Amino acid sequence: MDKITSYTQQIHHCYPDFSIESAVLNRDGQYNDVLVVNDAFIFRFAKVAPAIETMRREVELLHRFQPHISLPIPQPAFVHTESAVLGEVFMGYPLVPGQPLWREAFQAINDSDGLARMAGQLAGFLRELHHTPPDQIVPSGQPVADSPADMADLYTRIQANLYGYMRPDAQAGVTAHFERYFVNADRHPYTPTLRHGDFGTGNLLHDPETLSITGILDFSFTGLGDPAADFAGLYVSYGEDFYRRCYDVYPAMETALERVHFYRGIFALEEAIFGLEHNDNEAFQEGICSGQRDGEILDADERR
Repeated sequence: MDKITSYTQQIHHCYPDFSIESAVLNRDGQYNDVLVVNDAFIFRFAKVAPAIETMRREVELLHRFQPHISLPIPQPAFVHTESAVLGEVFMGYPLVPGQPLWREAFQAINDSDGLARMAGQLAGFLRELHHTPPDQIVPSGQPVADSPADMADLYTRIQANLYGYMRPDAQAGVTAHFERYFVNADRHPYTPTLRHGDFGTGNLLHDPETLSITGILDFSFTGLGDPAADFAGLYVSYGEDFYRRCYDVYPAMETALERVHFYRGIFALEEAIFGLEHNDNEAFQEGICSGQRDGEILDADERR
């Protein structure tokens, strides 16, 4: 049985009164398959075991976020997360309008006012998210991500599992990048906030006609952590000039630059580790190639 048939049967089983007239498998993601139903609804099905618990938590977060966020975000209307079987666990919500602000689409924009408008909207969203009281969203005792201990664990895994695939000069760049972080970790303390956790390109929707942001997707990795991780996602996606347009709306994006540069240097390596640990060769290849390039670039930049 193909995935589309399997997924639509599962939706019908859980919601027999919901009529499915069309279904297209839109995206084969790392953690979820994305099914577009009736050109009006998005259904995400967990495709790896860790995504099941993540989806359960995400549904709760999305319901609680609604009063605090001004931009449109997914509003789950169809939920089946009781199962522990892959292919059965899903969430569905009305399609959030807009097109992903992929890097190619962004680079084609020459309207300075439009760029300023979108930068302001994205910075405003992050400011709202980061200043939402965590105790209203996440349970007490929620672990905090992005800690020095997390980075030490990541570094150990990179050395043990990725260095064998990397050139010596790229290894040296990554080593220098992490060592600087460990030496300077106490220089820029931050208060953990709610952060999106995957803030870039495909999760940021825009209207290409009005050049405005129309919605934010995928809160799978949302939780307590360093807000600079979100800043870094924006920086990596659209570059320094666009990033600087955000300062007037959210000044913390300027003061956090040192942490931003650290995070932007590990995104590709995290993707490579994910690919290696979950037998996703495409993610591994993309991450390892980008990680070697980024390691060299960051090492050179940070020496200047």
